[in-house]
Amino acid sequence: MYFSQILNYYSRQDIQQKMMEVARDREVTGIFRGGAFGQRPGSLQYPADITSIVKNGALELHCSIERWSQPMALKADNYSQLRTGWDFIVDVDCDDFRHGRAAAQVLCKALEDHGIRGYSVKFTGGTGFHIGVPWGSMPEKVDFKASVKLFPDLPRAMCAYLKEYCRDELEKTLMKLDSPEKLAEQAKIKVGELLSKDGINPFKLVELDAVLISPRHLFRMPYSLNMKSMLASLPVKPSDLSHFERQQAEPGRFKATLGFLDSDAKDEAGALVAEAVDWQAKNKGALGGPVRKLELSFSRAVEPAHFPPCIKRIMEGLQDGRKRSVFILTNFLSSVGWKWEDIDKLLAEWNSKNIPPLPDNYIRYHVRRGSGSQAKPVPPPGCRNEGWYESIGVCIPDETCGGASKSVGNPARYPVRKLGMLKKPDKPAPKKRKSRPTYRT
Repeated sequence: MYFSQILNYYSRQDIQQKMMEVARDREVTGIFRGGAFGQRPGSLQYPADITSIVKNGALELHCSIERWSQPMALKADNYSQLRTGWDFIVDVDCDDFRHGRAAAQVLCKALEDHGIRGYSVKFTGGTGFHIGVPWGSMPEKVDFKASVKLFPDLPRAMCAYLKEYCRDELEKTLMKLDSPEKLAEQAKIKVGELLSKDGINPFKLVELDAVLISPRHLFRMPYSLNMKSMLASLPVKPSDLSHFERQQAEPGRFKATLGFLDSDAKDEAGALVAEAVDWQAKNKGALGGPVRKLELSFSRAVEPAHFPPCIKRIMEGLQDGRKRSVFILTNFLSSVGWKWEDIDKLLAEWNSKNIPPLPDNYIRYHVRRGSGSQAKPVPPPGCRNEGWYESIGVCIPDETCGGASKSVGNPARYPVRKLGMLKKPDKPAPKKRKSRPTYRT
């Protein structure tokens, strides 16, 4: 493209409007030919700022994944003070466009499996896609810590968990595209690198990249041009992904109507965050500190008659909170002595009572992940944790729970208290008085 064509594109009112929407409270800068960044920090205050950056020679515009109270005041020592939020963005990175499109569809389905509907998708202008969940969908606190303070550890754990969750489905989806030999050829690798003992390693073809979650990292703005292809980084409806083609991102072929990270859905990502934190604890240690484990020991599985009221209510079947309840049930049952084959049967029976039932693959994943873990069981969320038992309407504390005070602390402690298994420290035995020797006179 000639410079005049590039300037005309960025001067379009519809392009500027959508760029300004996503630029709010973010750092923004231009990227020049050769990959050099413009001056940082920078921001967009007016639509004319976009054309000003382009007139100075920028071909792309990038913005921060983090949201700031004062983007122009950013310095290396004040990130935590100025950060007001962050968006969760996964970069679907690959060499072949068809591989990237297939992976984006699998990742979208994974987000929906976790109850997220207000996510965004955009083509990067190359061969991959960005899948984003807006800050407003995140829970305010995670394990009593403010989520805004958990960047980048929390989004990194979320990305790692999703990668593992998607592995099997991604392998199946990619195998439907072509033979392993063809897939390897398209990815410019040897077929031996692609094959694994069970099939193929899908992450040799496409990567769900966590690089976007380093501090002050910038990503290509929606509707920015990609300097290598001169295609736009175009937002796409998830329902249109299956038939989206790269040509649709040519600058003259679309009107800027879709936004990116503009959903107003609140707290949708709670189940995903909980799963990611649990996965992190079982595989790589706790997020931001050691895992707090309940040191409980059961010689045999606790019978349902001794379950706490919240677990009994969940087992009756639910309409709301079903995905959070899978997390609660698997952690509770594994913490109170249940074997994974029995947990699998109970979850299948429980799921049949839900309205509507959860997808079978969602249940299977949790059982497979838990049964394959070498770590000690991680307890379910504590009784006072926000967004769990009260939020889904299953908290009905009885005397054993400690009533309204919920002094039992965690559902996994309930059967211990109920069965009188908590050992009180033994009182020291009274000292025996030494008998005095008797003397005969």
